[in-house]
Amino acid sequence: MIPDPLLDTASQRPPTGMDYGARALILGTLQMTHSAILQAFLAERFLSVDDYLSAVEPVWGSEQVETIRTEIERAANQVPSVTSFGEQAQAENLFALTVLAHMPESDFRSAVLLASLGAPVAPTDAINRICKNRRIEWEFETSEGFAWIGDEEVEQRAIRPALSAITDARFAGATRSEFDQARVEIALGTPASLKQAVHESGCAVESAMKVLLAEHSVSFDENDAAFKLFDLLTQAGVVPRFMERVVLGAASPRNKRGGHGAGALPHDVPHEMAEAVLASAAVAIAYLHKCLP
Repeated sequence: MIPDPLLDTASQRPPTGMDYGARALILGTLQMTHSAILQAFLAERFLSVDDYLSAVEPVWGSEQVETIRTEIERAANQVPSVTSFGEQAQAENLFALTVLAHMPESDFRSAVLLASLGAPVAPTDAINRICKNRRIEWEFETSEGFAWIGDEEVEQRAIRPALSAITDARFAGATRSEFDQARVEIALGTPASLKQAVHESGCAVESAMKVLLAEHSVSFDENDAAFKLFDLLTQAGVVPRFMERVVLGAASPRNKRGGHGAGALPHDVPHEMAEAVLASAAVAIAYLHKCLP
């Protein structure tokens, strides 16, 4: 990258994701101690941080747990012997910040949502400014938490048009619920939820095609899958054959990674794959909506 001397550094910085700096900035918007934020996350879910880490291991692996424990130990070595109430509070806050900064990203997003419910001031605008400034692909709502929106290009050209399309009453049933659920699963970010995100993305496109067929009075079987539904659309002259890859972009990944049994090996759906499939589904839904009569 060649720096532009007319632009500031922040606007030229590559996306950071939810790195340490981004997490610390976001936590600062909550106007709560780090200890209170961590407790909001643990409450009624985990007995203690050790109990939480025992739950992290089977989901995210022992390496993730080891990273958190190593960072906790490093932070503890930075704090001198506690001799006063103030130093005790400082040590507890550093411990909480360390856990929050190194927990799986989906858990961090959950912690922010849970803490925001008790924050003195709704942090929505501030968190979204931080995400935009650091080009983080998430949008925050106090009632819903974080929703994936993709990078700026994907957000503007795919996600936003799809969100507009599913407000149409004809897409307000299965298409909307499946697309919304895919975004929820992306936000959870666990291996199981990423697989489910791929599945829901493909289902949302299938549902949109069924709505389109019904609106054009083309008969179909409710059990027809994506490729059959597309064939019916082309035979009826509703969509041209050359749009197949646009409309069915989410179908093959769903069949390979989210829709059928994996056999001897479990499905592995990386986050970037789930994001790409959801973006593909968004493009298809926005296009199919334009084909409605």
